[in-house]
Amino acid sequence: MPDTRAYDRQAQLQMDAMRQTQEMGATIKQGELNQALAAQQQTLADLRDAKVQRANETAANASRMAALIGAPPPEPTAKAPTIGSDREAVARARGKKGLRIDRATPASDAAGTGLNITTA
Repeated sequence: MPDTRAYDRQAQLQMDAMRQTQEMGATIKQGELNQALAAQQQTLADLRDAKVQRANETAANASRMAALIGAPPPEPTAKAPTIGSDREAVARARGKKGLRIDRATPASDAAGTGLNITTA
């Protein structure tokens, strides 16, 4: 039986070289993708830091202005909301009867109620 180990090694080296050449393009593209993702993450982190810095500066300016000027006067609309029928200025009974919720229109007077039979 002839000794073919040298030929086998040479064939294996050639196959490894071809495989490495084929995979090199994918490896390069993967490296470029990783670099792009890292750059994107860095940009997003810088943007977040800038927003936090701007928010801190705004809060500091607001506190400085509040210390200089003082608290603003209350607005005339800053009142408690009216509840229930008081919004409509309707007189209500006191006690348990005053808790009743009235309907805007009775159901029998509403459009589309009742039996509508049409003959064709």
